Amino acid sequence: MSLARAGRRLLRGGRARWALALLALAALAALRLRREAATRAAFPRHSPAALAHFLADFANQPRLHAHIGAWRVQREWRDAACWHYAVQYECGARCAGRATVAACDGDARTHGASRRHRVRLALRRCWRLPALGWPLLCDHLETDSLITPLEGGGAQLEEQASARCGVLATVAGRCDVRALRLTHHTALRELLG
Repeated sequence: MSLARAGRRLLRGGRARWALALLALAALAALRLRREAATRAAFPRHSPAALAHFLADFANQPRLHAHIGAWRVQREWRDAACWHYAVQYECGARCAGRATVAACDGDARTHGASRRHRVRLALRRCWRLPALGWPLLCDHLETDSLITPLEGGGAQLEEQASARCGVLATVAGRCDVRALRLTHHTALRELLG
């Protein structure tokens, strides 16, 4: 019997079709689409250093991202220009999250006194479907925030954001990176007061 004939015979059975459909659905669920956005927000009541330090402190992230639960720093390091750290966090049942933060002053010799600050944040949360070991589904969000003085006082936040979201989340409209980041900026303003 040829391989093609054996394959057709297998697909005629009801179980094989269900298994193939389930496998195709799992593969589709694992597919991630990349979305990007550039946003800008003014914070006239806060200095660039204060805004940058708030964003670089992971203790503030659970207040800005509802999915972040208990967390702990795994490691931290510093190079000539930036302070970096990696975090592991809880995000629900069957879910684990990791984050990295890099906080850089425009002039490393004047920590906090620099006119330009950059904060990079990468969030990754992964979960498994109930009763299945595969696939491991992960969503990613990466932001690169440049904080500079605002003309007339305060801070200007310019942000490049990219996200990798599941196909279903994208189709449902839950991966509109620009709208998500603008909502994030509003929440940031409220937290800062």
